[in-house]
Amino acid sequence: MTFYELLVIMHIVGTVLGVGAATFAEIYYTRFNSDDIVNDDERKVLSITYTVMRTGLFLLVISGFSFLLYFRLTEHVETLTSPSFWAKMTVVAVLVGNALLLQTRILPFAIGAAVSLTSWYVALILGIIGTTSATYVEILVYYVIAIVLVGFSLRFIRARIHAPKKI
Repeated sequence: MTFYELLVIMHIVGTVLGVGAATFAEIYYTRFNSDDIVNDDERKVLSITYTVMRTGLFLLVISGFSFLLYFRLTEHVETLTSPSFWAKMTVVAVLVGNALLLQTRILPFAIGAAVSLTSWYVALILGIIGTTSATYVEILVYYVIAIVLVGFSLRFIRARIHAPKKI
């Protein structure tokens, strides 16, 4: 197995852990907070889920920087100049910044949750599609639009779950 193949495996595992954990973090949080109370057992489940997400982010960042170094040393100029590659690097940087802002409680949870969930899926999608005809700016515009749509969707879902039950 080559170094490149190991990087690809690490990158895929990191992405899978992050996307899965982000998805379940939203499902669990929404379900657990439906009564406006998150008890100790529910908090432990969320803690484990967030740990898995951080592990995925760590693997994604380490493999991403390793890819940068690998592409630079092997002179893969077409990859290093790809708009989708740099958009994915930007999304991962946003994931790191978002995680730090959420951890320090600077960013409101509702915004951070939308950014996190969207970013994980956008990173996955950009990794799957590889190169695209879209420019860097176009990709980022679609990304911001997706964050807004996911934010409104999460707000709508949580409002429906918190709505008084009709008898």
